[in-house]
Amino acid sequence: MTTRHTDREYEAELRRLREQVLLMGAKVEEMIAESIRALVERDTALAHRMIEYDHQVNRLEVESDELCLRILARRQPVASDLRFITIALKLVTDLERIGDLGVNICERVVELDQEPPLKPYIDLPRMAQAARGMVRDALDAFVAADAERARLVIEQDRTVDAYYAQIFRELLTYMMEDPRNIYRATRLQSIAKYLERIGDHATNLAEMVVFMVKGKDIRHTGRLEEGPGRHVPHGILFLCVHNSARSQIAEAWARKLLPSITRVWSAGSQPAEAVHPMAVRVMKEAGIDITGQRPKRISDVPLGDIDTVITLCAEEVCVGLPGDLRQEAWTLPDPAAAADTEADALEAFRRVREELRRRIEGLVEP
Repeated sequence: MTTRHTDREYEAELRRLREQVLLMGAKVEEMIAESIRALVERDTALAHRMIEYDHQVNRLEVESDELCLRILARRQPVASDLRFITIALKLVTDLERIGDLGVNICERVVELDQEPPLKPYIDLPRMAQAARGMVRDALDAFVAADAERARLVIEQDRTVDAYYAQIFRELLTYMMEDPRNIYRATRLQSIAKYLERIGDHATNLAEMVVFMVKGKDIRHTGRLEEGPGRHVPHGILFLCVHNSARSQIAEAWARKLLPSITRVWSAGSQPAEAVHPMAVRVMKEAGIDITGQRPKRISDVPLGDIDTVITLCAEEVCVGLPGDLRQEAWTLPDPAAAADTEADALEAFRRVREELRRRIEGLVEP
């Protein structure tokens, strides 16, 4: 049995250190949210308030460092306590840098507010929400000493990176169309880069949590060893030409069978007017109602949330997406064109339904 629980003063110091880290984390989360709100609402005064707010984050870093050093000098901790304190020293450094990035965002907001808006802000708030979620989840993993939750944070960095790539391509198009857009586009690109760096710092936090819990340094490898199961996507997009049959069935199965943390969409390169009635019928037989589903274009899907794209067409016109995404091709025949009679068509839809169920179950099974 360890003796640390019998020393109330020591326990109070450790508890205070944990609270300091969490308070600092809460403040940088607020800075991320408010800096993006200042951008969207063109609120220069809010941006200036957030720049001043960073002084509180800086003060908490200094106080946390002093507390860590005092505990190390007085208590000479070992084992898990020593890992906790040394990790806290590193955590507050990353949190302070996240606060600095929030200041950088606000400085760009002040500059942009002097110009007319370049475009509606859609992906930047989504990217900010994803980055803020990474920070929050990393701190939750720290409090709970949960290495698995920390691993999920590391995986989520792909989502933030995908948003950055998408925003960069879009802003590059604006700059190529009209040189007068360059000033505003480069400021927006800088904001996207700051958010991408926040995601990197959140990844650092998560990697340190893994070390704190398991005593294993996974920096520069980025992940724990994969378990016996296959990689489960965090965001998955099923593609077929018309998004009326195969991809709609796949989306429905994925929503039912994959973990709730996985976000699922389907889309088509040439979407139909409605979901095929046979697809609705065979999924209803399986106990899933897709009558509310509608075919979507790829542009309707938040691509920044996607790390896996699965194409379902046997036809050559079925296209994937460019970029650093995990891509698979499940070449399945179009059941709507597979038979002449209604009975044969129904059987073709059932075969596709069962094959898609088998493959989607395979995404999570060993």
